[in-house]
Amino acid sequence: MKLEFPKDFLWGSATASYQVEGAVHQDGKGITSWDEYYHMPNREYNGDISTDHYNRFKEDIKLMKQINQKTYRFSVSWARILPNGKGEINKKGLQFYDDLVEELLENNIEPNLTLYHWDMPQTLMETGGWLNRENISHFENYAKILFSHFRGRVKLWSTINEPASEVIEGYIQGTHPPLRKNYSEALQVAHHFNLAHAKVVKLFKEMNMEGKIGIALNPLPIHPASDKEEDKVAAEKAYAFHSDWYIAPIMAGKYPEKMFKECQRKYKSPRIQPGDMELLRDAKVDYLGINYYMRKVVAHNPDSTGNIDDTFKYVRVKDGNYTDWGWEIYPEGLYELLSKIQDDYGEIDFYITENGMGFYDKEQENGEIIDNDRLDYIKQHIIQVHRCLKDGISVKGYYVWSAIDLLSWTSGFEKRYGLIKVDFKTLERSIKKSGVWYAKFIADNFMECN
Repeated sequence: MKLEFPKDFLWGSATASYQVEGAVHQDGKGITSWDEYYHMPNREYNGDISTDHYNRFKEDIKLMKQINQKTYRFSVSWARILPNGKGEINKKGLQFYDDLVEELLENNIEPNLTLYHWDMPQTLMETGGWLNRENISHFENYAKILFSHFRGRVKLWSTINEPASEVIEGYIQGTHPPLRKNYSEALQVAHHFNLAHAKVVKLFKEMNMEGKIGIALNPLPIHPASDKEEDKVAAEKAYAFHSDWYIAPIMAGKYPEKMFKECQRKYKSPRIQPGDMELLRDAKVDYLGINYYMRKVVAHNPDSTGNIDDTFKYVRVKDGNYTDWGWEIYPEGLYELLSKIQDDYGEIDFYITENGMGFYDKEQENGEIIDNDRLDYIKQHIIQVHRCLKDGISVKGYYVWSAIDLLSWTSGFEKRYGLIKVDFKTLERSIKKSGVWYAKFIADNFMECN
């Protein structure tokens, strides 16, 4: 069977500023929350150099062009533009992104610019970060600088990448900056993310910007471990916690009712100020970005301490297909997730803003990476994208995570995601088997499927 795609479908890949750029102290860049994190005692690695994309972006874009990419999603480091998160613009930092965008356009690669991908300027983090409502206005000012500068050249914009990850890992689990474990703070930060997003969307519309603006969320399809009522209830709660708490404000300007009432009762959070919900309701996105990696299967937790996220527990599926990092490969979840969002909130354009899987890539004697597992993963998820299109779900683009091997946050450099291999000793690049396949697929714009 031949799976064909629309001629204007955007095929590409993605990265994030801190994970690829390096050049931490170059050309006036300010320190970010992740720079601070990686220079705490006993850290094994950091992003000071990473792939050195800052100095090698032309080489990287040349390789993306060889892969036939139509689009590239990247994030801007707020601290490169405003070293303190506010105040005077760092012209050299802005020039880097200027040069990056121009190089993409010269190679007919559509830029997709994400304003914020976790790297908060450290000076603002020290004032409370996203917990401090005043920092929302600094984010809005930062966005205005980029909107004004790239007007007409950048047509695809994302406000914030995966607010759920920063909330859960930064403020509940305490594994990412700012290393907090406080439910009340976590819920307030989630609300402030939503307000920051909404203010920037409003600004985008007021400035009559060309193109589209959206957000990149990472909701999970959640399945109950059994048909028991208690497991079904656990799955509903887990979906609200991981997914709908972030989807509902963007799509409908509200929070899931049951979870909101529970959070108010248990944590007295989030605190909503007059006008907040009206702002969320009025901030209509042009698209919803979905970062999809896996599903979760949950069961009722009889040993719960009462916190909202331990009333359920994660269970491993018998005979499930898992990576070395314990992430289940479940392509059908992409279709399930988009179908549910559309059923719940109506039709909207989707972009798959991230999809990929980290592996221990095995290098051949000649240096090649024959990454058949990654190649199969990408194929299986593209099949689900086609299934969405066939059933009337409007998907406009697909971005492999990631364009190039990079620093995988707390998983370091061992966990490889890239279509492009990086030798982190020499920084030499080469296209992997998955990248070669992706290039041919994009050129053909169809896939033969058994």
